[in-house]
Amino acid sequence: LGGLSPEKKKMLKKLIMQKAAEDLRNEAKKKQEEKENYITERVKPVSTDGLGEAELQKLCKGLHTKMAQLEEELYDWEFKIRKQDYEINELTLKVNDTKGKFNKPVLRKVTKTETKLEKLQKHQKKEDFRQNLKSTGQNKYALDEENEEHKEGEQ
Repeated sequence: LGGLSPEKKKMLKKLIMQKAAEDLRNEAKKKQEEKENYITERVKPVSTDGLGEAELQKLCKGLHTKMAQLEEELYDWEFKIRKQDYEINELTLKVNDTKGKFNKPVLRKVTKTETKLEKLQKHQKKEDFRQNLKSTGQNKYALDEENEEHKEGEQ
């Protein structure tokens, strides 16, 4: 790639990206088709044309028992998966114990009462800061008072 011009590098990159996108689309289509084929194999189409009431009830009961059986299988598989996950966790803990690898817990900083007292004292010192300022000897309301006296003198 070192001998290619920047334009050819861009073109090559563009072609590679197009090919990758096309492969992803094809793969998604293939997975979707496999899923549809699996479903059509597992679930047979049910035709209710020309069936009487008794036959429809029998069909519904059969579908209900099939659904109950599938839910039981689903529950069993979920239980097996949870059990296997638990066993995997237990085995990894045993392996870590035998190897001597332990995850050290993060220790929390313990605050002592002395540090709390120091913080309170610092906070009180900050409040006293304004009171400790020196006065400039000037009245900040002096202009207002002069203006009021001047207005009274004019009247």
